[in-house]
Amino acid sequence: MGALFYIFSFIAIFSALMVISMRNPLTSALYLVLCFFALAGFYVMLDMQFLAAMQILVYAGAIMVLVVLVIMLLNISRIKKNGSDLHQKIIGGLISLILFAEIVLYVINGAQKKPAGIFTRALIKKIGNTQLIGEFLFTEYMLPFEIASVLLFVAIIGAYLFAKKKY
Repeated sequence: MGALFYIFSFIAIFSALMVISMRNPLTSALYLVLCFFALAGFYVMLDMQFLAAMQILVYAGAIMVLVVLVIMLLNISRIKKNGSDLHQKIIGGLISLILFAEIVLYVINGAQKKPAGIFTRALIKKIGNTQLIGEFLFTEYMLPFEIASVLLFVAIIGAYLFAKKKY
């Protein structure tokens, strides 16, 4: 199980780095699909098969079809270089270092102090992870769930109105 974790970690990190470093957006989208599959592998390792299936169906399937469609409709072939490329690299590097330092500080100081949580493997197997997801979505996370629903609805209406005006 430990070796599998490192394999999925390497695949996820490598593919995420390739997403941001590729100049061709279509190649970046394919590496993003690989990253989504690695994340689904993490869910399977945590005995959350439902979340793994949803990760593959929703993100690797539907969202990537949408991303590829947008790339093809916008006819983006390659990202063009600007004159301020060095300036952007310096700012991006500084932000990356700050975020990396924050993660290291959390792992050193904060990760040991947090409780592991109330959901053990035995409880998840007894109740089922889909039931736990449903209970959380409709009890503790009801407001964020409703906000996400409204945002998706507004996005659908906006896309419809945008397409109606254009065609």
